[in-house]
This record gives sequence, C-alpha cells and structure tokens, in this order.
Amino acid sequence: MKAPILAAALLAGCTTMTAGGPDAVQELARAETAFAAESVRTDMRAAFLDNFAPDGVLVSGGAWVNARARLEPRQAPPIVLDWRPWHVEVAASGELGLSTGPWVLERRAGGAPTHGQFVSIWRRQEDGRFKVEVDIGISHPAPWVQQAGIDYVLTPPTAMHGSGSLEAAEGAFVAASLRGGPRAGYEAYASDRILLYREGLTPMQGRPSALGSTAPPENPTIWLAERVAVSRSDEFGYVRGNYAGAAQPDRVLGQFLRVWRREAGKWRIVLDVVNAAS
Repeated sequence: MKAPILAAALLAGCTTMTAGGPDAVQELARAETAFAAESVRTDMRAAFLDNFAPDGVLVSGGAWVNARARLEPRQAPPIVLDWRPWHVEVAASGELGLSTGPWVLERRAGGAPTHGQFVSIWRRQEDGRFKVEVDIGISHPAPWVQQAGIDYVLTPPTAMHGSGSLEAAEGAFVAASLRGGPRAGYEAYASDRILLYREGLTPMQGRPSALGSTAPPENPTIWLAERVAVSRSDEFGYVRGNYAGAAQPDRVLGQFLRVWRREAGKWRIVLDVVNAAS
C-alpha cells in the first residue's frame, strides 16, 4: 500500500488485447509516477479515487473492503503521501502489470515522516488507461536506499509458455506451507529474484536474503485466496487474500498479495507481501 492504512483495488480487465514490451512497461511507470504527483499536488484521497478501479478494494480493519465505499464519504486525511516506482514489470499481453517502490508519509501537523514500501497491481481499462487493481504494502523504520532509476522487467519469449495453471501452483505452495511452514513453500517456489516484504523489516531481495531471514515463519500457515488473476499471455498473475495459522484457522492474521511469473515455463513467486492485522 501507499501507506499502512491503504491497500488494494480489484477490477476485471479490458476486452481488447494490447501488446506488452518496453512501451507498456514504461507506460505503467509513467502512470505510477503521475499517480504519486497527483497525491502530492492535490491530496491522497482525490488521487486514489482517480487512479483506482471502480470496484477496487482496500485493507481496512483487518479485511478487504471496497475502496470507493471507504474513501468517498471521508475527507482527505491531513497528510502528504508521496512515492515513486522502483521496480516495474508488465505481462507480455500488456494489460496487467506490477509496480513497487518506496513511499513516505508526512503529517501536516508536523513530526517525523514515516516510510515504507508499496506494491501495486495495475490493469489496463477499456479506455486504454491503466488503473490500480491491487495496492498493499508495509512500513519500515527508515528510508530504503535504492538505485535512482527504475528496474524494468520484460517477459523473455522463452518464459511465456509452460504447463500448469497459476491456481495449481498456488495450491501447491499452500500445501507446502501447511505441511512444513511458509519457509518450505518459498524454498520450493520462490524466484531467484524474489522481493519479500514484511512489516517493520527492510525489503528483502533475492532468495538468499528472503530465505536467510526470519521473515518466513516456521509455523504451518493457511493461505485463503479471495482473488486469482492471470494475464492473457498466461505468464504473469497474482493471488490476494487472507492468511491464518493452522492451529487457529478461523482467526485471520492479516492479508497477503503474492505475484507470480513463469520462469523457464514454471510458475515462480517474484513478489510476496504480507500486511498483518493490527
């Protein structure tokens, strides 16, 4: 999310096929940059209402809720929220993409700024414009030092095709997490370039960082998907939902977003973020 109180939106895709490639990934980066500029220039509420899909959702009160129902009746909060894309990738079909990077929140009343990392899934609408479909993230104590430019990821043609569905890959990850804890799931399905985000921790990049940390807990975990979406090119997608401990499956511990991409034909987790319920 762009801030700890803000998270996700959901919208069905457009009906026309649009090519991906360098133009699409740069277009998505421009959309994210313009979104942030609007937030600073006007206010967070106006920018979110303008850039989120109409039937989007946010994480609020430990649950996914409709974004417009949550934001429209309320005044803009007394904050200045800014962010920038640092890592952007788009499906080969051009209609679905990912943007992530650092955010900073300053309160108009003063005080120290707060920092974090956002994750946004964007989908191209019928009018051709990208809008946010999912938005979630974490906060951490200090700014994260990253390169000045944007890391663009394009789909290699050899990675586009493979066997098995995203639903099957997620199901296998869930089963592994239930048997041996989330670490077992990540060991089996994490991409070499995975980004792992956990509240209060510096973002982790790559398998050694992610698997070498204490972020993936050892206790068996139940992942409860609310939404699975896959690009038309069938090589990029995501799962979002809630999670619980196996010992108390009826007690929701928080929300998650997991982004998958085919690598050498096999589904791999390229980004995983958990937003624990307060």
